[in-house]
This record gives sequence, C-alpha cells and structure tokens, in this order.
Amino acid sequence: MGKSGVITEKSKENKAYHNVIVLFKIYRSVSWRMQVQIGQVKHRFRKEYGTDVDSFLESIYQAGMDLNDDEANIKPRVEAISSSNKFLKLIDESVELMRLYHPQGERYYWVLYYTYMTPHQLSNISEIMEKLEPHLSQGVGINRSTYFRWRDSALKAVEGILWGYEEESRRLLEHYRDTWREEL
Repeated sequence: MGKSGVITEKSKENKAYHNVIVLFKIYRSVSWRMQVQIGQVKHRFRKEYGTDVDSFLESIYQAGMDLNDDEANIKPRVEAISSSNKFLKLIDESVELMRLYHPQGERYYWVLYYTYMTPHQLSNISEIMEKLEPHLSQGVGINRSTYFRWRDSALKAVEGILWGYEEESRRLLEHYRDTWREEL
C-alpha cells in the first residue's frame, strides 16, 4: 500500500487487497461520513442557491454549464459523494443478491446486517445473536460458534459476488497444478 493509502499492487504479502472483512468493517463509518457530507452539501446549497443539490445540478446541465470551471469547488464535493455512494451501493447490491439467491441468503443477510450494516453498532456478539433470533426459524437456536460460522460463510458469499470467485479459482488452479504436476 502506498503512502496515500491506495493499494497499488496485489501480492501474497498484501492481504488488504480484496479483503471483504475490512470492507465491511468500514461500511458503517463510510455510511456515516457520507450522510454527514450529503447533509452539509444540501444545507450549503439551500443556503447559497435556494434549491437542493439535484435540482441545482440538473439546472446546470440543462444550461450547458461546465463544472470544470467551478469557482466554489462544487465538482470535487459532488464527485466525492458520488464515489462514496457507489461504494455503498455496490456493497448493498452484493448483499441483496446474496440474500435473494444464496440457499442461506436470508440468514446470512441478517448476520451481516446486525454485525456490520446497522446504523448503530451493537455492543457485542450476544446482542447480535439476540437480534438474529426473530429472523430464524422457530426452534432454531444460535450459539457463538454458529454465529461465527454463518458470518464467515456470509462474508465469503459476498466476496464471491464482489470479486467473481477470484480466490476460489486461484485455489482450484493451484490444487490442479500441484496434484497433476508432470514429472520431468
């Protein structure tokens, strides 16, 4: 990782690349910052232009104005909000896809939701498990090891959606390479 925090290469030493756990751990923080930024921009637009951001941008585009010549630096703020919004939307869509089509999707969805995606972070695993119980079939209990197994499986399912089973494909290729290595 470079000084800017941007991951510049993928290697065995660089475990952060495509790390879905890190991605989910920052989800709540990114969501919070984005809501604050959106609120600030909306407030500023209302104050300065008497309209909301969407209406303002629509009027600029209809008038043929170019945001590149923007003196108030509106473009970088709008782009930052758009980028954060795309990040959150990508995760949300991946989780929803898992929820709809994975055999354990509904269960995994609630595990991820209460663990990483609720607006307010729950204080501990026991509280998460308590919140999960109403979403489980009658008579299905959950213990700590089950919670962690479901959480890991849910993260792997979303990871597969986000990055196209890249890690699984790599392991499969290595298995075949090692198993069927030709003797020289």
